[in-house]
Amino acid sequence: MTSLKNIAATVVVGAACVHGFAPAALPSLSLRSAHTCSPLTGLKMQDSEEFKPLIPTKENPMAPDYAREPTQFERQGLVDSGKSDIEPIASLDGGFGGLTRRETIGTAGAAGAGLVGVLWAVTRNPGYDPKDTSRDAGAVAVDAEIMGTAEAKASLKSLQATKAKLAGLYDGFKADNNVALSEGLQSFSIVALRNDLNLLTTALDEDTQIKTDRISRVIIQDLVELDQAVKVKKDMGRTPKKVAATTKWFEQTTTDFDRFLAYFK
Repeated sequence: MTSLKNIAATVVVGAACVHGFAPAALPSLSLRSAHTCSPLTGLKMQDSEEFKPLIPTKENPMAPDYAREPTQFERQGLVDSGKSDIEPIASLDGGFGGLTRRETIGTAGAAGAGLVGVLWAVTRNPGYDPKDTSRDAGAVAVDAEIMGTAEAKASLKSLQATKAKLAGLYDGFKADNNVALSEGLQSFSIVALRNDLNLLTTALDEDTQIKTDRISRVIIQDLVELDQAVKVKKDMGRTPKKVAATTKWFEQTTTDFDRFLAYFK
């Protein structure tokens, strides 16, 4: 019984293989007549299909143009051949065939989000009234207990030394516009400077700290901009544009240091 089952299964599998791949030279072995395109491969195709080799041959040296071949959905009649599902709308320059509806909506959304961001940046509340002078230097009290600590005294002395060194570099620049400045500016430690500014800020009340925190960030940014402004190419002097930029950031940095140190005089 087992042998008969194996034989029957073998016959069924063999018949299925012959049915799927029936060479034209052996039509009697197929279950039904199979039209073949190539006697070498014997791949059965539909009666209405035209043989187009996948690789160039002597008869057809060029490969098929797959870009112009109908898709499976077009073959089945589910979609119209040669028509796009997305219809183009009028382009921004007044013509057609430009941006699609999706591209237009995306561009408009991005532009709207950018406009909202600009409006927020312009109209946002900085956290204090810029015209209020009640929190300026000299109008607020400084915590004497904090300023009496060794850490606060060291931070104040370090800031004053930094400001004095910066003034010395500026004097040297005014005497010679081509003097080397990068090495002197890079000797400043941004981390140490930030720690000194933050420690001294704790001696002020919370409302005043809103203003001094802003001055602290501006001082650090000033030094970064100044370090970029003083850089010049090797064996080349500073151009008038470089001189103007260096002068601008020296004055800006010195002014911001004075604004901060004025709270602790």
